[in-house]
Amino acid sequence: IYLVVSEKNRKEVPPQAREYFEKGLAALRKDNLDYATKLFEQALRREPGFFECREALRLNQFKRVSKKKSLFRMFGKTTSSSLLPKGQLALKKNPIEAINVAEQILNDDPYSVMGNKLLAEASSLAGFSKTAVFSWDLVMKQQSDDKFTIMNYCKALAANGEVAKAEKVCGDLAKTYPRDQEVLQLSKNLTASLTLSEGGYDKVASGEADYRAVLKDEDEAVLLEQENRRSEQESTAERLVVEYEQKLEGDPSNLKIIRSLAELYCRLKQFDRSVEYYERFNLTNLRSDAAIDRAIVDTRLKKYDWQIAQVDQDNAAQLKEERNAFEMEQIQLLSNTYPSDLALRYDLGLLQLAAGEITPAIQSFQRAQANPHREIPSLMNIGRCFAKRGMNDMAASTLQKALDKKEVMDDEKLELHYELGCVLSAMKRHDESIEQFKAIYEKNIGYRDVAERVDAYYENLS
Repeated sequence: IYLVVSEKNRKEVPPQAREYFEKGLAALRKDNLDYATKLFEQALRREPGFFECREALRLNQFKRVSKKKSLFRMFGKTTSSSLLPKGQLALKKNPIEAINVAEQILNDDPYSVMGNKLLAEASSLAGFSKTAVFSWDLVMKQQSDDKFTIMNYCKALAANGEVAKAEKVCGDLAKTYPRDQEVLQLSKNLTASLTLSEGGYDKVASGEADYRAVLKDEDEAVLLEQENRRSEQESTAERLVVEYEQKLEGDPSNLKIIRSLAELYCRLKQFDRSVEYYERFNLTNLRSDAAIDRAIVDTRLKKYDWQIAQVDQDNAAQLKEERNAFEMEQIQLLSNTYPSDLALRYDLGLLQLAAGEITPAIQSFQRAQANPHREIPSLMNIGRCFAKRGMNDMAASTLQKALDKKEVMDDEKLELHYELGCVLSAMKRHDESIEQFKAIYEKNIGYRDVAERVDAYYENLS
């Protein structure tokens, strides 16, 4: 459940804050924008949670910028970039101070992504949920496809009580990132929050409602319990196994049923039985299939993982060694069997790199580059291989080549900037190195140790 903290309206703020606000509105109507800015700022200093005043200040900022476009283009970015580190440092200690710094940035550039992000993050920490949503809304208009922006926007919506909207937005994001655990967990949490709020369970938890008033009767309670249990238990898979095996008796060459049975047995942790059905698929198909052969390997790896979870620490260590050796051997074999499958070759390169087999890894990644979906990650890993060899100049040029191919600042580009920054740092090219970390800092201050690196850089300058 998310905590919702309300901000103050015009009637709730201190009289002096209200007086400054009303004078600011009068100045805004007369297009006396600089004076209006000062009045709104005075009101917000006396009551930082005065949301209506902050909205008026933002409108005033947009009007000022539209009248001073040339001046804004010349100086706005410099002012913003110089204030941002100060705001980020304040964020850790005093969210209200960080809010004030963010407003200074937005006075010069109300469209500033970093300024609005700083304001949103500080507002969330201060409990100003409306301001946080208001700020993330402005960021979303410029970064509507950015994963981190969307996740933070959803959290802000939920904190402001807009759980249904947050759940819908995050659900759409989960379709774009179906394997991203952070996104899936957030989506799951929001769905649970929505269920609780719509069903009235949040009121039950807080003592505002009676359980039986929420669940209309005991039958509904039983049905709800069964529905929840159904998603967690294996009964559905067991029922489908019986059903599909009966169908297979009448249609023994049905590849779709055979594959479904293999997948179901794997879900039931009957891994050997699962492998039998995958092998039957290949025999029935009269030829080997790369996807099926990979599924066989993955199923055996899942068996290893399951066994590792069941044994003590000493036996687990031995099983992990066996598992790693098995995976390397099998992926190498599959890669040789299906040389045109460059996704397999890329996976082999990852295993080789993890095992410290640098030369074979470079060869694998160089071949995998021909797959357009693996080109950039292959270049990044080639750069890592060169760096491990101490070939930092080659690592830097390879990582820069990968960066040049990236147009969107996503997770992959953040990682490339970080890797290049580390390589340049190792080469004692510190000014170039810090530029890579600053690019990340502007996007995601929480990325690895970037905040510490950039903060230390600015502290050394002062």
